[in-house]
Amino acid sequence: MTTAVLAVFFNYSKTLAQDVEADVWNADRCMAYAVEHNHTVRRRELSLDNNKADKLRAIGAFLPGASLGSGLQYNFGRSVDPETNIYKDVSTFSNNYSVSASMPLFNGGGLVAQLRMAQIGTLLGKAALEQARDEVALNTFDAFIQAVYYQGCVEIAGRKLAETDSLLMKTRLMEELGMKGEADVAQVEAQRAADAYTLTQQENLASTAMLTLKQRMNFPEDSVLCVAAGRMNLSHEPLEDKQGVVSIALALNPGVRYSELNMKYASVNRRSAWASVLPSLSMFGGISTSYYKTRHVDGYPRFSKQFHDNKGTYFGFSLNIPIFNRFSGITSIRKARNNFRMAQEDYEEQKESLRKMVVQAINDCNGYWKETIQMEQKVKSDSIAHHITLRKYEEGMMTSLDVQNTASTLMESKARLLQSRLTYMLKCRLVGYYKGEGIVRYPTGEEK
Repeated sequence: MTTAVLAVFFNYSKTLAQDVEADVWNADRCMAYAVEHNHTVRRRELSLDNNKADKLRAIGAFLPGASLGSGLQYNFGRSVDPETNIYKDVSTFSNNYSVSASMPLFNGGGLVAQLRMAQIGTLLGKAALEQARDEVALNTFDAFIQAVYYQGCVEIAGRKLAETDSLLMKTRLMEELGMKGEADVAQVEAQRAADAYTLTQQENLASTAMLTLKQRMNFPEDSVLCVAAGRMNLSHEPLEDKQGVVSIALALNPGVRYSELNMKYASVNRRSAWASVLPSLSMFGGISTSYYKTRHVDGYPRFSKQFHDNKGTYFGFSLNIPIFNRFSGITSIRKARNNFRMAQEDYEEQKESLRKMVVQAINDCNGYWKETIQMEQKVKSDSIAHHITLRKYEEGMMTSLDVQNTASTLMESKARLLQSRLTYMLKCRLVGYYKGEGIVRYPTGEEK
């Protein structure tokens, strides 16, 4: 009886899917779809691309910067004659060209710090993206469990209603034979109405749970989505090495890794703040030339000759020593130090929170495994008790109220067994996630 009941629980969605000619979605498929179509994940991917662009810019800050310039100018009316340096009423045409380059040599360690911060920023973006994917997957998995649970409750309530309909038909037949009275028929009819109400209630809850799952997945609400948990292997060994799982989680959890990287970022930023109060040195150089001609006047050297003769070069160094910057340097250093200390506190808080969640997940996994085994025995015993009560009712040794009580007890046991199994499934996946197995198990070649 128990095996048949459990098979019903986890194959109800498959039957429903066949009725509507739709594919059955398991938990991994739902989570993968949710991660792929989630808006937060997409924003994190774009943010990561910005981090990579910042890293490229920080690398480029070490390279020389070069520019090519050209200018063209017409003068009308009074202007200075470049040959006599006297104002005249003439129209002139001038053209200039220049190539310049500059390169920073030292700026108080700011360039190195900016590059290091950009590198850490890229790692922060990757950790944030991974964290977003995991959060979406976990939330989707929780919604998936709820949807499967309420679908199972609909199946349980539907079977109980069908059983009550059969009992009502038998009771009416027994009334015609004089074996039961009108009160017995009325009691079974009342139970039938209660079972119909329960079925409607569970259908509404299942519909709400399915809508929640679609919203978590960003799945079209007008499309059919059929889910099934599949068969589960309850072979389980109690997890005793909690500290080992905690150590793995601390090393691999993206939330903790993000906090650790944020602390390193704040540390580098603290060193970068000193660049505002230290001297900076840069090197620069360039080449320039020009061409000049008074309009409607002949005798000027041709363009190629002026281009060569007017050519000039320059080269130099620039040193900037800050003396007083209205306390901006001091305040930047102070704020950077405080931000680093706050990042340290966040990191320690994240680690402590993760330790508690890992231990709680392991305890829940062990606890629900025991509950599932116990509930299987209870469902088996309640099924036998209900079957015997039903036989005795048909023989006139039990009342319809006794049948209703045993049927309600059996229905409640089945629902609790379904809940225990699904919750155990959730906790096992959560413990596996903390052990580094990954919450979303993509098919081969589709890893994100």
